[in-house]
Amino acid sequence: MAPRSGHYPDGIVGYAAAIPPEVLIVSYGQDAGPTDVLASLRSQTLLPSAVRVWHNGPAFPPRPIEGVEQHWSGEGVGYGEGINQLLARSTAKTCVVATDDVVLDRRCIERLAAELDEHPRAVVVGCALVGSDGRVNAYGLRLTEDWLGINVDRGRSWDDFASAAPRGSAPYLGPSGALFALNREEWERLGGGPLFPRSFFLYMEDVMLGVRLRLLGAEVRFRPDAFATHAWSVATGKRNVEKLRLVERNRLWMLSAARGRAGAAASLPWTALRYGAYLARRGSGERTGNAPRAFWRAVRDGLFTELPTDVSAYLRGCEGRSLPRWCFASLRDQLRNPVA
Repeated sequence: MAPRSGHYPDGIVGYAAAIPPEVLIVSYGQDAGPTDVLASLRSQTLLPSAVRVWHNGPAFPPRPIEGVEQHWSGEGVGYGEGINQLLARSTAKTCVVATDDVVLDRRCIERLAAELDEHPRAVVVGCALVGSDGRVNAYGLRLTEDWLGINVDRGRSWDDFASAAPRGSAPYLGPSGALFALNREEWERLGGGPLFPRSFFLYMEDVMLGVRLRLLGAEVRFRPDAFATHAWSVATGKRNVEKLRLVERNRLWMLSAARGRAGAAASLPWTALRYGAYLARRGSGERTGNAPRAFWRAVRDGLFTELPTDVSAYLRGCEGRSLPRWCFASLRDQLRNPVA
């Protein structure tokens, strides 16, 4: 069925997909559910065909939420595996993947659906995320030389960015994992399987997704006018040492899957350079725990323990391929503190 115009809440006339996307959300620590993002979904100009929430606790089972299909396993499985579980329960051809700390602009789903319809070979469409301070939180990811995924647009004025942001087939590695659209038919055509590596638990899942997509030559698109506000790292903290450990461990696992353990170890001088730059410019933000100990644990687990089979299998079929240089950030951006 061809795209059509239609009437939506508040009399808005706009785009309507033949079958609107489903929305998949992973929720943490909210007994009442992800109320803010769900409220923003109810006001969309194009309402989703269904909303599914993976409930990661702390209380099980979750409270019922009208109009929402909730799923859970009785334990926290992390963000990526929560999305994997929701996808396994969905038959939708297109989905919008979201964290529980975003609030979508009312035309966000409409614009994502339009982009997918206009570009049927696109696998994913990235969104823009803006913080409560009126500055860009995330858009497209790029890599450091040691394969940390960073948001190079973070901190820019939202008003300036919104009018000039690259769109379409923009030169980024991939979208922020906090909010993007997925064409499942194209994902399956590329080989399918879990969207994210289960063993990562939290952090860097979107980076590894971007690496796989780019290595396989997938079409990746960006739509800055499909945006949401994002209260990022509220639950975990921007400078929490457990976040540091998981980010660096997952980065080393990803590099090991792509380049072998020796290749991952060879990236450590770049990592030392990154952290030296962070320390030279660090501010007075709150920190929790012992960062050097957390970093050592990340290196130990990332290099000296067995690589999880789901991580090693994730890049199967990508052997012998390399990422375009435009997937990597400038040196200046690489040395900028990613949480500053």
